[in-house]
Amino acid sequence: MMRSLARKQEPRALVTQEFGTVVRADGAALVVETDAGEVRAKRAKGCLLEPEAGDLVLVAVATDGRCYVLSVLEREDGAPGSIVADGDLNIKLPAGRLGVAAQDGIGLVSAKEVAVVSAGLSVNAVDGNVALQRLSFVGTLLRAEISKAKVLAGSLDSVLERLSQRVKRSYRTIEESEHLRAERVDYVAKKTMSLRGENTLVTAQELVKIDGEQIHLG
Repeated sequence: MMRSLARKQEPRALVTQEFGTVVRADGAALVVETDAGEVRAKRAKGCLLEPEAGDLVLVAVATDGRCYVLSVLEREDGAPGSIVADGDLNIKLPAGRLGVAAQDGIGLVSAKEVAVVSAGLSVNAVDGNVALQRLSFVGTLLRAEISKAKVLAGSLDSVLERLSQRVKRSYRTIEESEHLRAERVDYVAKKTMSLRGENTLVTAQELVKIDGEQIHLG
């Protein structure tokens, strides 16, 4: 003969919900003024908007003593709000597009790394400012279309396999000295080539050749 044992179940706590006004924060708890008096409540995990003093909130009160702020119902017009989560927070969209829009600006602040990974990146702005202590750029192809550029640098070092430039006019002003070291140097001018200096030296180990219809010395 089998006897069934009745499992003893603990009575469930009864929960009531009521309005309350946040008085202040007391450590990890919130002091909320309700019709029954002040209660100490924890912010529920689902309440992402961080309650502030003066907010009208919805409070869940259980008969076992537990009390939670479920959501913020009303706040003074124009008062800022903060979405706060303990630990890491991930926003996932299995399908669709995520948009963030703001009228007065968007700020991204991190004490560590900010990473952006995507198939394409597009930035469109009227003015831009970038301030970096160190910059590393690795790419396969770079194309830039700029109407006017100005670069101020203490030093600039470039290591290239090939450099090709096509300009309409080029002006360079070097205050001290310029040094060129090359295996071969070829200068071609369609009209006039002028070399001027207080002292001009042309030195060759083997051959110096001057060829022209007219040669004027002195």
